[in-house]
Amino acid sequence: MSGVFRVGLVEALDAGSGRVRVTFPDRDQMQSWWLPVVFAKTQNDKVYWMPDVGEQVVCLMDEYDEDGAVLGAIYSSVDAPPASDADMAMWNSRDGASFSYDRATHALAIALPPGGAVGISANGAAIAIDATGAVTITAAGEIKLAGGGAAIARVGDATTCPAGSGQIVAGSAKVTSG
Repeated sequence: MSGVFRVGLVEALDAGSGRVRVTFPDRDQMQSWWLPVVFAKTQNDKVYWMPDVGEQVVCLMDEYDEDGAVLGAIYSSVDAPPASDADMAMWNSRDGASFSYDRATHALAIALPPGGAVGISANGAAIAIDATGAVTITAAGEIKLAGGGAAIARVGDATTCPAGSGQIVAGSAKVTSG
């Protein structure tokens, strides 16, 4: 049995099953049956990211175009890559969120659209920030630390420390306005 590579456009999603239907323009707009999308991991560790309806994908089909799988999406002149640098790893979302890493400059950037939120759950594990340079936290509103940790304040902010929290702050802090 031999396989055939086909390029098509995602027509429909079955997100719960990780499958799509694909239309093949080079086959008179023939539409596939439900094809599984290939993911990097699916058993103990799981990766999930479905292609969008209208996204151009490469499929490996059987010789009769009756069965196959979606291997992944590909860039085109209509949907160009978001970077042109081999040192960049980049992820951009339609809502404006982005994640990029430049291995040449060792720079990681994460951006969220207005109204976005970040949640980190460590479930009892330790979280450490280890920086030899400055650490800057900028917020339009209140900065809170739960669990009796040290307080962070800006010039003009009112701060409170819970009674009996036993807070110990070592080192020095520099508070500047602006």
